[in-house]
Amino acid sequence: MHTYLLASVASLLIGEGVSFQHKQRIAQQRRPSDSSRLFETSTAVENNDTSVSTRAMELKRELIALSESTNRGFRASRVDRNQAKKTISELAKFNPSPEPAAAYYLPTSKSSGSSAKGLAGKWTLVYTDAPDITSLDATGPLSTAKLGRVGQQCDPPRIANVIEWTKPDWASDLPFSGSENSRVLQKVVCEGSASPSNPSTVDLKILGLELEGEGDSGPASILGNNPVKLQGPLSAPFGKFDILYLDETMRITKTYQGFYAVNLRDDEWF
Repeated sequence: MHTYLLASVASLLIGEGVSFQHKQRIAQQRRPSDSSRLFETSTAVENNDTSVSTRAMELKRELIALSESTNRGFRASRVDRNQAKKTISELAKFNPSPEPAAAYYLPTSKSSGSSAKGLAGKWTLVYTDAPDITSLDATGPLSTAKLGRVGQQCDPPRIANVIEWTKPDWASDLPFSGSENSRVLQKVVCEGSASPSNPSTVDLKILGLELEGEGDSGPASILGNNPVKLQGPLSAPFGKFDILYLDETMRITKTYQGFYAVNLRDDEWF
């Protein structure tokens, strides 16, 4: 089960709501080359970090190049996906974090060492082969939403999988559809936990769904003033993921179903 699971279900809920409001869709146009922008920033950090080996930096650049050429993996061929797995497998050998899941240890657990920032923080997805995410970009000419950025906010013990929905191109001239700076953020919220006995694995429990809006008109404005939070009385098992690589700027995970996700640290967009 991918850590972003339920995203497609929740996006349908958003789309149905927009259709009910005569396709008055919120959005912010996705900035191009986000992975390049983030990687340029991360490279500047790495150049001052002697713990990052030259080969590791080369492998990271290969992953970013693959991200750019395949639209975050959404247009990846079988050859592309195999190359990504090969590159990830080699990069994992250079993982500088002995306990990458330490931020999610139970309160009674103690960490013997981890990276400076660790898993906590905000991350932007730059590559994945998980079908529950790549299928989100399969939009048609009359789609009621357009996929923007995908990310994750790790605030122990909470992990929020964040998806940005934007206005479809065909709706740009519709009245009351929101400005170009409007957007909706969909968050699938989980609780994470880990143990020193398995310091690279984070177990997940689903907590609920949140919808937030940013904009001066349309549904984004409505959700901005009235955010939606759906949470049941009990949490339920939601799967787990292994952290294969974690440094100050990049994180690579693998779900227990065998899907990969490459993320870059990004504190700006949500």
